[in-house]
Amino acid sequence: MRSPSVHVQVVVYDNDVAQLGRLARGTAAALRAAVAADVIERVTVAIGDCSANPSLDAADLMSLTDGFVGTLHDHFTYEHFGANLGSGGGSNRLSASTDADLVWILNPDTYPSPSALTHLVAAVAPDGVAAADARQLPIEHPKGFDPATGEAAWVSGACMLVQRLAALAVDGFDDHFFPMYCDDVDFSWRLRLDGWTVAHAPLAAVFHDKRLDTDGRPAASDFEHGSGLLSRLFLAHRYGRPDVVDATLAWAVNSDLEAHHTALAEYRRRLADGDVPITLDGAERVADLDNAYYGPARFSY
Repeated sequence: MRSPSVHVQVVVYDNDVAQLGRLARGTAAALRAAVAADVIERVTVAIGDCSANPSLDAADLMSLTDGFVGTLHDHFTYEHFGANLGSGGGSNRLSASTDADLVWILNPDTYPSPSALTHLVAAVAPDGVAAADARQLPIEHPKGFDPATGEAAWVSGACMLVQRLAALAVDGFDDHFFPMYCDDVDFSWRLRLDGWTVAHAPLAAVFHDKRLDTDGRPAASDFEHGSGLLSRLFLAHRYGRPDVVDATLAWAVNSDLEAHHTALAEYRRRLADGDVPITLDGAERVADLDNAYYGPARFSY
């Protein structure tokens, strides 16, 4: 039985070239280790650029390609999208161009450990497992998983390995309602609704360049505050929780952050236009908007 092929993909938006070089070196080490262990064979790498103008020139691309020397069995590609497709839309575009068995999705601000991919491949090997994510350092998402099986309610797109055909079966990420935040939660829940499971691989470690504020909470931009709120409302619509919609609106109305009020105005406009998700049949079987498995601390900021 042959080992699976892997397509590595990263969506960038005006990211620092040095940061991407760090990602290339870390990813290359993980690819080399997985090839040496005979758990993968053919490898391709793709970068998709959502920046207004191409953020990588020929010298930058040569440097990144050099970072993968010794691991590429096929080719390295770079595509400037000409539009900001978001992380979900960018990922969908890149995965549509490959026939690999597995797609390894990485954030540009991550740095996988040398054994990360080997452990992720093992996590998706059992029948019925569609995707697996890595343990994030220094700040882990506050979500639970079964320590015996690894089964989780959702997996993070910062470092996710997914069965390409499973992703295709659920039409990938929803880049309309979740272009940036909660796209991975929604994707995971739709996979589970389709009969798959998703898993956390705690031995697959990845550094994710996040910071804490003075209160010990993940530091977040206004964009993250607003997008996190809007995404929570859309999740509650899609997964049949009008009570969560009401509670979230009541909380946001009293928020001191202008970003939350801007997001509320956007939500109300889209609600009036009928541009909100419809509830999926059976959604209550896969969604958890209350407990640590969803990780409300991640999205309340």
